[in-house]
Amino acid sequence: MKENPQWWSEEYGFFGKHYLKGDNSKEGYLIDKKQTLEQRTFAETEGIIRLLDLKGEERILDVPSGYGRHSIALAKKGFNVTGIELNAIHLNEAIRNAETAQVTPNFVKGNMIDISHKEEFDAVINVFYSFGFFETDEENKRVLENFFNVLKKGGKLLFHTDVNVPRILAGKYKEDETRNLASGDILRIIDKYNLTDKRVHGTWIIKNKDGKEEKKYYSVRIYTREEFIDLCKQVGFTSFEVYSDWNKTPYSEDSEDMIIIAKK
Repeated sequence: MKENPQWWSEEYGFFGKHYLKGDNSKEGYLIDKKQTLEQRTFAETEGIIRLLDLKGEERILDVPSGYGRHSIALAKKGFNVTGIELNAIHLNEAIRNAETAQVTPNFVKGNMIDISHKEEFDAVINVFYSFGFFETDEENKRVLENFFNVLKKGGKLLFHTDVNVPRILAGKYKEDETRNLASGDILRIIDKYNLTDKRVHGTWIIKNKDGKEEKKYYSVRIYTREEFIDLCKQVGFTSFEVYSDWNKTPYSEDSEDMIIIAKK
C-alpha cells in the first residue's frame, strides 16, 4: 500500500467492500423517510429522468458510477449509458449486476479528474455526494471542466448531494447516526463540517455481529449552491435549476438534498 493514500483511492479502501456493505441499509439516508436500496434506486432513477427531462434516446455519462445502481436502472429504461468508476471492486460488481439485469451499460475504469471524452453525451449525472473529493478547488474545478467538455451543446449536468451547507450551519445536519445494514451489521456515520477548509471530515464505522469494528475515513469539500453555480459558470455552463428533491421541489436551505441542473 502507498504511504498515506488518498481516502478515495483503491489502496485505502473506503470504496470497495466497505462501501458496498455500508450503502445497503434498511433505513436509507433520509432522516424522516425510510427506504430500502431498491426503493432508493427506483425513486432516484425516476427523478433523474424527470429533472433532466429525458426522452429515452439520450446518451448518459454516470460518473463516478460506483457499483452501477443508476447506470443499470437507466439502461433498463433504454438509455445508452456509460459509467466511469475508479474502484475495481465496484466496477466488477456493476458488471455482474448488469449481466444479471440483462442490460449492457458501458462500464469503464477511470478517474473523473482524467476524463478525455469530448462532446459525446447528452447528460452527465454526478450523484450522492460524489463531487469535492480532491484537495483543492482547482482540482475539483478540473473535474467540472471534464463534465462540461463531455457534453454536447445543450447537454445537461445533474449534480446531487445530501449535504446542504445552510442546514449544517443551522445545526440540523445529522452529524452522528446509526443505520442497520442488510448484512446484519451496524453502520455508524460521524460527520463534522469544518468552517475553515469547508470540508466534511467523516468516518464510517461498521460493526459486525461479533463486535469487531472497521473504520474508514473520508474528507469531502462541500460547496454551497452559490459556490457550485459560480464554479459551473467559470467552466462554461450557462443556465441553472436548483431543487430540494427528486420530485422537482424548489430548493430550500432547510432541505437535506440539493440537486443542481446545469446546462451547457
